[in-house]
Amino acid sequence: METSTIYSMGTALDRARENGLVVEVLVGGAWLSGRVAASDGHGVVLETSDHEHVVARLESVVAVRVHADLPPRVTIPVQSQAR
Repeated sequence: METSTIYSMGTALDRARENGLVVEVLVGGAWLSGRVAASDGHGVVLETSDHEHVVARLESVVAVRVHADLPPRVTIPVQSQAR
């Protein structure tokens, strides 16, 4: 049986929010930085170090940097498909 790891941008942002971590998101060629205040599957709200906030649509986020160690791997079994 094969295994696969699913680690999406949404997952990264959710884990960062749960742990109070600083993230950077790449939107429109610019890196935006802050702590994740909210994320609902459609957008993300970052609180900046200046106590301002930034709202970005998740579909516009190209990459996410999380300022923390890589989380432990969680594997999900992949079922083979019958042909």
